[in-house]
Amino acid sequence: MAAGMAVPDDGRMSAKRPGPIVVFAVTMAVVVASWVSWLAGGQTVADAAESYLLTNSAMAVTFTAFGTIVLAHRPRHRIGSLFVAYGGFYLASVACLGVLSGVFTLSPGWERAVDVFGITVWVPAVTVCLPLILQLFPDGRPLSPRWRPLVVATAALLVLTPALTLAPGAINAEPIADRSPLLPEAAGRVVGALVPVFVGADALVLLAGIVALGLRAYRSRGTQRLQVMWLLWAVVVFIVLNVQRIVTTDGPILFLLTLPLIPAAATVAIVRHQLYDIRLIVNRSLVYGLLTFGGIGAYLGIVAGLGVLARDHLPANSLVATGVIAVAFAPARLGLQGLVDRLMYGRRHDPAQAAAQVGTRLGAGLDGVLHAVCEALRLPYAAISADGRLIAMYGERPEVRHTVALEVADGPSADLLVGLRAGESRLSAADGRALNLLAAPIGLALQAVRLSEQLRESRTRIVAAREEERRRLRRDLHDGLGTALTAVTLKADAAHNLQSSDPPRASRLLLDLRADLTDAIADIRRLVYDLRPPDLDELGLVGALRQRAEQSWRREATPFTVTIDAPDPLPSLPAAVEVAAYRIATEAITNTLRHGDAGSCRVTLRADGALHLEITDNGSGRGPWRHGVGLRSMHERAAELGGSLTAGPTDRGGRVHALLPLEGR
Repeated sequence: MAAGMAVPDDGRMSAKRPGPIVVFAVTMAVVVASWVSWLAGGQTVADAAESYLLTNSAMAVTFTAFGTIVLAHRPRHRIGSLFVAYGGFYLASVACLGVLSGVFTLSPGWERAVDVFGITVWVPAVTVCLPLILQLFPDGRPLSPRWRPLVVATAALLVLTPALTLAPGAINAEPIADRSPLLPEAAGRVVGALVPVFVGADALVLLAGIVALGLRAYRSRGTQRLQVMWLLWAVVVFIVLNVQRIVTTDGPILFLLTLPLIPAAATVAIVRHQLYDIRLIVNRSLVYGLLTFGGIGAYLGIVAGLGVLARDHLPANSLVATGVIAVAFAPARLGLQGLVDRLMYGRRHDPAQAAAQVGTRLGAGLDGVLHAVCEALRLPYAAISADGRLIAMYGERPEVRHTVALEVADGPSADLLVGLRAGESRLSAADGRALNLLAAPIGLALQAVRLSEQLRESRTRIVAAREEERRRLRRDLHDGLGTALTAVTLKADAAHNLQSSDPPRASRLLLDLRADLTDAIADIRRLVYDLRPPDLDELGLVGALRQRAEQSWRREATPFTVTIDAPDPLPSLPAAVEVAAYRIATEAITNTLRHGDAGSCRVTLRADGALHLEITDNGSGRGPWRHGVGLRSMHERAAELGGSLTAGPTDRGGRVHALLPLEGR
């Protein structure tokens, strides 16, 4: 399409665009008229093949037909216009052959002019239109601004086209009646010198067009890459089928009859590139192409080898070769099919290998895992979604996607979203099996990421709690203990100054000083207790809990008893575990006293690889527990040590259970 032009496409040829249809109708009318004239003049179909009427008619009809289809869907599209121009050059040649069929009576001069024009007019189609199609496909623009001079140079070759006809001896091999020179001898030598220049330049621009098409396929993405793959596939197939004629300029007519494959593929790419999966077509072309040429080569090699070894002793060597090839065909086909499938679809037919490939990237994070999934299955897009949002993504999001549920141990459920390959409308069974197997390692990777995030959040909370504790200590020491000690110092100085002049007042100051020191000592004990209860060092965890039960946990209105159930002796515990267990137990029992209606509470301690702390009561436990400051602090204390805590009502009362890992066990 021309630059800056956007034309809507509804997928159907519109009746409001009659121009392309008229062009095709005129082309068909000229071709039919030329054939009627040809046959009426006494010529045969064999004569038509020899004089290129048959092949030129095929070029005119097919290229014009595909060009009109493109222009009907994309008006003024440059590729469609080039197809029509290509067909028009061949149509002019067909018309000339129809005029020369013998039906019309022409003077010798006019007959010679029409004859020469007919064998020359088709040349720009191959030398100018075809290279431009390769250079401008699929959007009608060069690959980049640096490729524009090549487009100009290709169009300029149109000026040199007459050199192929006017050069001395250029028309000697053509099927015309008068082969006399068209130019004087001197002018003919000049034009003849231009012929190698024209041929070399045409070969260069044609090769550059193929290179530009390959680079466009390499650089493009998405829809444009699929479009380019269509034309590139057609060009490769055409070259492979006609390599002998391209090299030797001689060969079967197949060379010409397969050329319309190029406009056919280009038209599908422009108008309906998703009609078929070009990747599947390339896959099958590679498989059967390699099998065909491999089979022919193997057959010739075996026959030649057996002929050398057996000479005249094994006259049936060709039959033996055929048998060997028949036996080897199936394994060879499977091997080639597997190779091409790996190139096009990755490891989808070997899910275990795909899972192993993804497993090696589990340490690279979710982005690395998704990248590995796309590499393993040759998918264009992969993402992980949870709670309605994308957690990680790799590749460009396509229009068609498939969802696979992930198995995640903890946390909300998640899905793996994969983009289907272009041209695919649904996920194949092989891809589905591979993705179902890959769901397990991807779920593990997601779980690892979540645990890492939780650990990072936990560390952040620990650092914040530590800083908050330091701020509290600083405030208590500065505002409480610091102020009290300052007052003690001032009173001591005053008592010293009044000792001789006013002994009674000095005595009162000393008494006040003693009271202030007593308060300061109480503050110090409180600060120390908040850091680590002294009873833990003196009595141990079990003894500290029992002493706290005897001294502090009482209820005035109704009786309340606390029972400590622990082995004697309890194994030696790390200091951090003792403090966490003590704080969790005291907080749980305090919450029971404040908010519950229980009459008794039991604290159970058990140590194996971890310390199991359970606090149960006989309250009614109605309704779920509200997660307040106390319950949150118990959870945080257990999490700080890498443990866990569960709390809530049961059918027998309230229950708090903490699992605290023991270091070194």
